[in-house]
Amino acid sequence: ELACGPGAHFRAMAKTGIHSDGMDLSPEMVAYANELAAKERLSATAFEGDMRQWSAPRKYDLAYCLLVSFAHLLTNEDILAHFSCVANLLSPGGIYIISHAHPRDFYGSGEPSIERTWVAERDGITVETDWGGEHQRFDAIAEIDELTISYTVTTDGNSERFESVERLRRLSYQTFLALIRQSGRFELAATYGDFEIGRRLDSDDAVRMVAVLKKI
Repeated sequence: ELACGPGAHFRAMAKTGIHSDGMDLSPEMVAYANELAAKERLSATAFEGDMRQWSAPRKYDLAYCLLVSFAHLLTNEDILAHFSCVANLLSPGGIYIISHAHPRDFYGSGEPSIERTWVAERDGITVETDWGGEHQRFDAIAEIDELTISYTVTTDGNSERFESVERLRRLSYQTFLALIRQSGRFELAATYGDFEIGRRLDSDDAVRMVAVLKKI
């Protein structure tokens, strides 16, 4: 799992008996993911690294980059370096799965595919998330989305708000295909509109772009 954060996905895979690892740029997240894996007694390890130039002591059959992690690769050079890095991690014919925002959310019209505000509660803690909302500026030429993300955390009636300004790459479908071809390391095997094989990318109910790449 690339840019794994707390490692929820690679730990879930490890629970099925599949040897699974993760990597992340943040040493704090790596330490936290490894702490959780140890508590769950999993055969899974998180490593610290940059997903543009990381190498591993083993080869993998599958790699994946989920949520908004791929969007942190802001330039074409970043993405091409990333493709080369991932290809070097994979076995011959290995599969790489990328989850990315649906292109129509930035190059089409209509309402966003996914809600940009939501509330979650656990163990008496409530977190209200605003993923950009009205504070979002998209540059269609540079394909860069600049947005303010906020979290309002409420515990025992006391609330505290946290904000961060993020810059994320929002690739058009054409740019995405061109970068895959230019990399020379992958071919596009399939695209989906969600994590369901039956949901097409061009369907009205598609909520994200899920791309399946095969190492060549």
